[in-house]
Formats: sequence, C-alpha cells, structure tokens
Amino acid sequence: MPTDERPAGPPTGPAPDPLDALPRYVEPDPGAPEVTLPGGNVGGAVRVGPTVRRPAGPWTPTVHALLDHVRSRGLDGVPAPLGIDAQGREVLEHLPGEVVDLAEVTDARLASGAAWLARYHDAVADLRPVEARWRLVDRDLAPGEIVCHHDATMYNMLVAGPGADDVVGVVDWDVAGPGVPLDDLVMFAWSGVPLYAEPGAQEGARRLRLLTRAYGEQAAALGRPAPAAQDVARHVVPRMTASTDRIAAGQEAGDPGMLNLLRVGEPARTRAGVAAYAARLTALLAALASSPS
Repeated sequence: MPTDERPAGPPTGPAPDPLDALPRYVEPDPGAPEVTLPGGNVGGAVRVGPTVRRPAGPWTPTVHALLDHVRSRGLDGVPAPLGIDAQGREVLEHLPGEVVDLAEVTDARLASGAAWLARYHDAVADLRPVEARWRLVDRDLAPGEIVCHHDATMYNMLVAGPGADDVVGVVDWDVAGPGVPLDDLVMFAWSGVPLYAEPGAQEGARRLRLLTRAYGEQAAALGRPAPAAQDVARHVVPRMTASTDRIAAGQEAGDPGMLNLLRVGEPARTRAGVAAYAARLTALLAALASSPS
C-alpha cells in the first residue's frame, strides 16, 4: 500500500560533544585555589587540591581510555583520569614529584626514564583503539604500530625530589597517538641525551648507548624487542621532522595548544635543531661504531 512515509534522513542538529562521554568531576572543595604548574607550553596546567586541570578537546576521551588501560596493566607513574570539571577542563590525579630539569639529567635519570618507557610500551602493546580521536592525527593504528606517548621527554618526567634519580611519574599525555616504539625513543633521546644540543660525538654516543641499554634490559625482561643505538640515531631526522610538521599543521588548523607553541618559537626552533643534528649525524654514528657496547 502506498504511503507518504519517507526514509529517515541523516540526523539534524549539532554533533554530539565527545566530552559528554566522560564523567563530570564533583569538586570535594569548591573553594580550593588554583596554582599554575611549571611548563605547559601547549595547554597550561593548574593544580587544584589533589588534581590537575588542563584544557580538554575531542581527543581527551581517547587519552583517558589510554590512561585507564595502562594503569590496569600495572604501569607505574601514570595519573588517574577523573573526568571533566564545570569549566570543561580535563581532571587528572596530581602526581607527586618534581619535574626533571634538562640541565640535570643524570645518567641514572636517563636510564630510569628509558626503563619506564619500555614498561609503557609493554603495557600498551595490546591496546587497539578503533575510530579513536587523537589530537594530532585522525586514523586508527596501522599494523605494527602502538599508541605512543609522543612526548615522553625528560621535562615531562618526575622524580621524587632533589637528588632523586628514579622516575616516579610521567605527565602531558595529550598528544598520544599512533606510532612505533622507536618514535618515543627518539623523543626521549632528543631531550635526554640530549640530541637537541651538541654534547659532542663521544659523549652523545655514550649517553645514547646508556639509554638504549637501559631500555633494552627492561624490554628483554618483558619479552619485548629493543632497537640498537644506531637505529635511534638514524630515526631522529624523520621523527623530529614529522613532529614539527604536526605542530605546524595544528597551528594552521587553529589548535590553541599548538598556537601556544609559537610563543616559544616552535616549530622553527626544533627544525633548526634537526638541521644541526643532521650535519653531525655522521660523526655520531662513527662514535657509536667505535664505542664499546
């Protein structure tokens, strides 16, 4: 029988807010003061009582799911995600500890951070998000990829206090997304060896070997593979170039966090550093080839 009914068209009205999927955080102390935390070039974090508040975005539910996942796998040093506050900011557990100053990255701190990174890669190995929203890319994991932290740098790591060497916390998870373990190792070496500076070929080789040895020992204990120091050294230029390209793309798209990086000279500053590193890569590889294992 003919009718006037028509197939339903696409839904109208505004698209659902991804943040609606997150719980609303109930303030235990509505009058608690906000204290600006150091760093925070991308978003600007504040401490409110036992929590940290940061700007949220469509990627935040995926990041919170990542945090829940690795915590469920027993990974240490990861903040608990607590939801969204009345101002629309993400709420995370505040981790105790002090930020590692790049001028004070001891050998022991470098080794501890590398071992933590191996534990992270093991904890995330079985996570395969589908149709996830990431901050800097919009795709699922490709075969062989994991969810990288992508900013697991020494300045985003915490130690218990002055003079302490063991990494007890890792912060700034908002740019996590698809990648390979070598991507995270390059970011860590860039800030920790440090490869962004000029430590000298011999010292750079020594520190890079220390880093990859610490990562490799922890990875082996977990039954995971690990790259050689030369692999990390060679991957720096493509990895850091990709990082600057993503920052530039985010700025062009109007991402407020990426636009904040313009104030500290990014991505031009890192692009200059990558060009300088490329010029001394041959010397670093030669020093790695002649250095003891």
